[in-house]
Amino acid sequence: MRFFVGIAAVLMSLTLVAHAEPVAGLYQVREELESQESEVRDAGLQQAFVTLVQRLTGQANAAQSAELAQYLVDPQALISRYGYDGNTLIVNFDPPSVQTALRATQLPVWGSNRPAVLTWWLLDDVQGLRLVSDGQADAQPLHSAARYYGVPARLPLGDLDEQLLVSADVLSDSEQIRQSAERYNADAVVVVQQQPEAEVLQAQWQLWLGDERQAGQVSADSQTELAREVFAQVNQRLAERFAIKPGEGESFTVRVAGVDLERFVLVERLLQPFAAQLTEVTKDYAQWQVRSSPEQLRAQLTLANLQEQAQPTMPNHSAEGQGQSVTAQVARSNNANTSSQLLYFSW
Repeated sequence: MRFFVGIAAVLMSLTLVAHAEPVAGLYQVREELESQESEVRDAGLQQAFVTLVQRLTGQANAAQSAELAQYLVDPQALISRYGYDGNTLIVNFDPPSVQTALRATQLPVWGSNRPAVLTWWLLDDVQGLRLVSDGQADAQPLHSAARYYGVPARLPLGDLDEQLLVSADVLSDSEQIRQSAERYNADAVVVVQQQPEAEVLQAQWQLWLGDERQAGQVSADSQTELAREVFAQVNQRLAERFAIKPGEGESFTVRVAGVDLERFVLVERLLQPFAAQLTEVTKDYAQWQVRSSPEQLRAQLTLANLQEQAQPTMPNHSAEGQGQSVTAQVARSNNANTSSQLLYFSW
């Protein structure tokens, strides 16, 4: 098992084929400033800290907690470096320092492996009702807003089949749009319908995660602000599902069948926010000990397309040799974890 885990540790830095994806630059925040004056810079560093904490917790006011008060006033103890690109302040936070600060708050924390979100954004303006597709000029503010709040968004290509789905009834009839998530290897779908209202931009949105639907509406003075507000709310709703509060929940033993080396690394990544402990590896399954709520645990493993099984599929080995060894391992594992609920998953 040590050799297997050692090889897996080497592969943890590699990109695997899966829907959930690590968010690049999660601890880097870019803030647009009016100038590089020191007072403006200090306010920018404070805003960058507020943004980062919302990215990681899904809570808009989390940075105002008493335990983070010193960092809100001066976050430089958590910053590894910062610099400028024109008047854009680029702040790189130190992940271990930030994680240590957040643990003191007992806030839920959302890891870097997040559901890929297919974003259908419909603009209704003087040009008529149209889809913002990837590669268009209108797509850039959407990508930037999604990155600002740590949402791995994907925009549709906008080919003929997708253009035929564009209608004013998209929010009430989104089934075909949601089915397109499979084409883009997306875990969730956001449908946004934006329209001007007097001098203010308004948008209604729906978030679909499987068959679960959530909705909201926002208004703003500019396209950038509107897009950020939409993705801020999407961040909040997804974090409610995936952010982990350290040490809380029930004790579970999670057994995953059909684990090759690549799948092992994927499951390790997904269970990392739960501080999972690997307890057993056989040729038929791998097993971890975790503490979590069952809903969060199931939601997290769904990102790897894992399906929960009512009971394990036991290998049909003879009573001799390796078969006897595996059976004995299963029995020992069950006896050792009598205080934990045993959950079975497979692909």
